[in-house]
Amino acid sequence: MCELTLRMIDRNGAPATVNSRATFDVISLSGGGRAHDVPAGTTLQLPVGRYALVGSLITPRLGLDPSMAAMAHPELDLKHDTTVTLDTRQAAKVTANVDQPEVTGGSSLVEMGVRLGVDETQSMVFPFEQRFQEMFAGTVRGTSSATFYFGASHRLEQPRLDLFGEQPKRFPVRAVAVGAPLPVGSRTPALAFGGAGREEDLAGVEMRDRLVVLQLPWDTAPETLAERVRTVREHGGAMVAVWLRPADTVRQGTELEGQPGSRIAAAAKPSSELTGAKTAELPVLPTVQITGANAERFAALARIGGGTAAVIARPEIRDAYELSFPATGRIPAQLEQSVRKSELAAVTMAFHGYSAESPPQMHAIHQVAGVRLGTSRLGFGTPGLVRAERQEYYTPGTWAFLNTLVSQTPSVGGDLRGEELFAAGKSYRLAWNGAVTGPGFCGKRAYPADSPWAGRAAQEIDISIPLFSDGAGHTGTADLDAPGDRGSTALYREGRLFGSQATPGRAVFVAPAEEAGYRLTTEAERDEPWASLSTKVSAEWTFRSGYVQGQSQALPLLEVRYNPAVDLANSAPGGRPFTVPVTVSRQDGPAAITGLEVDASYDGGVTWRPAKVSGQNGRYDVELRHPAAGSVSLRAKAADADGNTTTQSLVHAYRLR
Repeated sequence: MCELTLRMIDRNGAPATVNSRATFDVISLSGGGRAHDVPAGTTLQLPVGRYALVGSLITPRLGLDPSMAAMAHPELDLKHDTTVTLDTRQAAKVTANVDQPEVTGGSSLVEMGVRLGVDETQSMVFPFEQRFQEMFAGTVRGTSSATFYFGASHRLEQPRLDLFGEQPKRFPVRAVAVGAPLPVGSRTPALAFGGAGREEDLAGVEMRDRLVVLQLPWDTAPETLAERVRTVREHGGAMVAVWLRPADTVRQGTELEGQPGSRIAAAAKPSSELTGAKTAELPVLPTVQITGANAERFAALARIGGGTAAVIARPEIRDAYELSFPATGRIPAQLEQSVRKSELAAVTMAFHGYSAESPPQMHAIHQVAGVRLGTSRLGFGTPGLVRAERQEYYTPGTWAFLNTLVSQTPSVGGDLRGEELFAAGKSYRLAWNGAVTGPGFCGKRAYPADSPWAGRAAQEIDISIPLFSDGAGHTGTADLDAPGDRGSTALYREGRLFGSQATPGRAVFVAPAEEAGYRLTTEAERDEPWASLSTKVSAEWTFRSGYVQGQSQALPLLEVRYNPAVDLANSAPGGRPFTVPVTVSRQDGPAAITGLEVDASYDGGVTWRPAKVSGQNGRYDVELRHPAAGSVSLRAKAADADGNTTTQSLVHAYRLR
């Protein structure tokens, strides 16, 4: 065993102690585990071996949000008693800016990690908001490792909300909306201090048409805040800024967990989960939660009376930048990035068919060298738009997307996934949730990693078909935990039922090794207030399959994808002829498609009419005659030269306008 002593020096040159908020993570590169959140100044007893060290600390700054720093020793070969000192004065400042001056808001993330195997990594993430916080990162001079990786990620946009104290000199205050929507525009309300917002606190306080500052404990529940805001409204207040005063143990840092030695992992989050309140609990007035070093200054300005604020609320952001700067081996010496639009991929994000009650939320992850980077790594997505488009700019490379649904119903579902390769200077358009939604096989499953959606390994046939993939091919599966998604999946072998499961698109069967003819059937009904299209999806496939040695191989299932020219409400013109482009492909690769038949229904699948189909080699045009109003349901039959077939039916595929 060897002694490893861990020391750190903050940005002011002062040694960190066990009582400071400076910690280490010690990761064994030889499979010996990991020590989390070890306070600086600690001496560990460790076996001889190779280790990666990451240390982080917060350095207070008078009148400003604290400076944050993270440093790494990528690979320490521990053979004898050793002391490692991380001097954060050697770290470089992490920032990013673009050639659009008004883009000053957003969130950033620094990540440091090591690869321990093909699919195994250990990492530390440090979020920050560069408008208010300084972030520094670096490696110990003269050190590097092939296993080490680094990423600086930035989601930049024009701030949706700016809040300033106006006296004696304007100062910015970090704020996030937690209540009723703020009216778009600029205003300069007078300030009033409402204490804890109780009747006795508000008695005698002039607050009509004012922004009222409330000071509440850091662990205040959303229900309590909603009650206090109602009281403010009854006394004539127009808006509320709530300061959830942090506990004394963290007042000099940021609103974190509160224990000495806590890492920076939540530094950019509000100090309480007020933003997660249910609709019924949201404050009835426009309300913001204020945090950071200037929150106390803002509250003091309201307390002394006579102060004013400046509030700027902007509409939904239409331009955003998703930037990622990865590195391997060690952290680059230069971490301040200035980027031009011409160096990025321009992506038009189109959001089809969503509603204000169930809006989308987008998560974007940069995939590089087997590592996943991006501000969405913390699980917090970016609000999407409702039936609208937004221009976004991306660092060139491969990006994985997850578009989720923010629903007020107990069951959610509605997730869509995709992957795109972007090139610098190129333009792209990504349509999300666009009709027609149905079975699709783009990409592969995440779990098990890189497995086909429907595959066979040895004698196991594993089915996980995305029955709700959108018209662009973004894959969406039924939510097996949501009561709104119901259905079944069955497998027939040589004409006889082999097995069935009461889950839509999902089943596992253990079949005999001998090759045989199979028929796979599945159906799903979606009964959700946010899902008015593709409310019933049914499909069947015929194919042959036998024992497969080694990794899972994709089954030869055919996919029929419709891509009609619908608007952002997923509607097409009624009362006129309409052509729907259709492609037929196969999950396991190229195939010779021998034919396609399509029927249309305008009464929800009660009666069907054959449509004229033209085209060949998997690309077809389907000619329809739309009635004036209603919806269109579609049914297709396709086959290939190997004898594989499919029949698919989609009820309420798109609507008519």
